[in-house]
Amino acid sequence: MELDRLRGVSGCVPMSEMRWNRRSFAILVIAATLLAGCNTTQFAPGASQPSVKPPVTGSAAVFAFAPVDGVPIQILQALSAALNREASAQRLNVVPNNNPSRVYEVRGFVSAVADGQSTRLVYVWDVVDNKGARLHRITGQQAGGRATGDPWTGIGNETVNLAARQTIAELLKWVDS
Repeated sequence: MELDRLRGVSGCVPMSEMRWNRRSFAILVIAATLLAGCNTTQFAPGASQPSVKPPVTGSAAVFAFAPVDGVPIQILQALSAALNREASAQRLNVVPNNNPSRVYEVRGFVSAVADGQSTRLVYVWDVVDNKGARLHRITGQQAGGRATGDPWTGIGNETVNLAARQTIAELLKWVDS
């Protein structure tokens, strides 16, 4: 079992080069929340984590992670490895993104944000069906260490491992609901 290699995009301004403060972070969260509503899937009003019942459950549910852009390659490699380990340990079926047996694609946004003297790894994962309709969203953040200028420098293996563990646990919780 192997996740597709997550990749960065050259030519984009990395999130790490932007200066963040609590106000900027709040604006980012609000913008992401507003943009999240820009699809055709209808969710229950007031739902904190928009979700529909998974059409395929249990061991028949096969996930593939889409590439994530704009994250330093060493963080992507660590995240990919951590997601693979967690998926295997928790018995979640994960295949490469181009595998035709996939039932769900997991599309993600990952960012490192300076939070005073420390950093936070912030992530949003959307689970979509093969037609691209969002079925479920996972959001989270993990505290990182002290950064030296670039917020990504404060994100270590422990932070990435915790984010991967939480992501896979949430996927299992949803697919077994």
